[in-house]
Parts: sequence; structure tokens; C-alpha cells
Amino acid sequence: MKHSSIDFNKISQALNGTLEAIQGDGDPSAEALESLKNAQDELQQALSFSMSRVN
Repeated sequence: MKHSSIDFNKISQALNGTLEAIQGDGDPSAEALESLKNAQDELQQALSFSMSRVN
């Protein structure tokens, strides 16, 4: 099986940094926050899938 070169940690850090930046702007868009939360959920699903493929 080919090893995945996806760096889930870097993606997570980018999402968290973006979330903090949006929240730091004072009045964050509900749509933007929801999109970031969805992206975090999808990242967790992708990580879980990737881990299950290793075993």
C-alpha cells in the first residue's frame, strides 16, 4: 500500500489558526464558523479513515 503524504497535523493547525483569526475579528460570520467546524469534522473523519487503512 502506498503511504499517504497528507500531514493531518498541519491541516489541523491551519484550521485552528483560521478559526482563531476569525473569532479574533470581533463579529465572526456564522457561516464561516460553520464551514470551519465542518472542515474540522471532515478532517477527523479523514484521519480516522487513514488510520483504519494502515491496519
